[in-house]
Amino acid sequence: MEPKLTNVFHRTGEAFLKALNGSGPRLIINQGGQGSSKTYSILQVIYNSLLESESMKTTFSSYALPHLKQGVVSDFDNILISFGENMGVVKSSPVQPIYHIGKSEINCYGVEGNLAMAHGPRRKILFINECNHKITYDVFDQLFSRSEITFLDFNPNQEFWLHEKVLPNFPYVLIKSCYLDNPYLPENELNNILMKKDKPGFENWWRVYGLGELGKLEGVVYPNWHNGEFDTSLPYGYGLDFGFYPDPDAMIKVAIDKRTRKIYAKECFYQTNQLVINLKMNVERFATRNDLIIADSANPRMIAELKSQFNIKPVIKTAGSVNEGIRIIQDYEIIVDPDSPHLEKELNNYIWSDRKAGIPLDAFNHLLDPLRYYALTQLSGIVSHQQWRG
Repeated sequence: MEPKLTNVFHRTGEAFLKALNGSGPRLIINQGGQGSSKTYSILQVIYNSLLESESMKTTFSSYALPHLKQGVVSDFDNILISFGENMGVVKSSPVQPIYHIGKSEINCYGVEGNLAMAHGPRRKILFINECNHKITYDVFDQLFSRSEITFLDFNPNQEFWLHEKVLPNFPYVLIKSCYLDNPYLPENELNNILMKKDKPGFENWWRVYGLGELGKLEGVVYPNWHNGEFDTSLPYGYGLDFGFYPDPDAMIKVAIDKRTRKIYAKECFYQTNQLVINLKMNVERFATRNDLIIADSANPRMIAELKSQFNIKPVIKTAGSVNEGIRIIQDYEIIVDPDSPHLEKELNNYIWSDRKAGIPLDAFNHLLDPLRYYALTQLSGIVSHQQWRG
């Protein structure tokens, strides 16, 4: 029987080969919606790699062994059968399955949120299935530290330790997928997914399980965003917000397509404890002397420090300018470059403090404020070099 290989398999396989030869990150993360083939594709990649290797000790894990048996183990059995393996030979110990593929061994176990169970022998390959379900960061860290290459997969229903502790601190490959990536999805499952599209009350379900995007809190200020590549054919500029600690200095690259009503946004940096010289060096990594930067007018001394080297101007703050900037951005579709973890986090957590009064929560806005500065300057008719108030 011909194996069914999706583009998720090919993308995951490419990331694995780079990790294997040391040219890519050793952490491969598959974020996807229902029926995207993310789990199945990871298992296919692992199986193919074990066939071609001398010996690679491998672990399949999830929060509990029964959960692992119902999903990963069942899928892996189907993969082995599709490749013509003799199940009586390659699989043993049905209580806690052990597989022998060539000279390699695969052990399966649930960690049950128990740190002690994560301590154990080192391995070549680790796969943690549904890593956001009852698995703590400490358990992940112990498993990850004992593994050369780690696969994670999950349905992105909400943020968890991955977004807070892993993405900002570890090299990784993030592979996003949805039902559109799987041409082999059974028709009844496909219909079950599509029936929820555009249905009132299923907006967040569709975002997570339909599109494979990170779920949003209720009452987010900017629900009008999704991931996509930055359009480099458009004129662009930058927004800059100043901090130090605990708030970061944050810079964002922005391009606006008025014709299609799209705003393209890409995180540049998001960093605390920067001295002025470090901030200048960071800005210089992204902006040339001629690129327009619209910055927070509340810090005129910092703007003066940067002005000799960059085309930086303060945003004009007037009564109602915050609401005006938000209204302008809400009228556009925001396309967020995939390499923007802090920007995604802010978009998913920037909510209304008082929706009726139009007052957003003063949090999760270190990149969204400079996005607003730039959009307000470009789209409202306000000219940033006018008289301004700090």
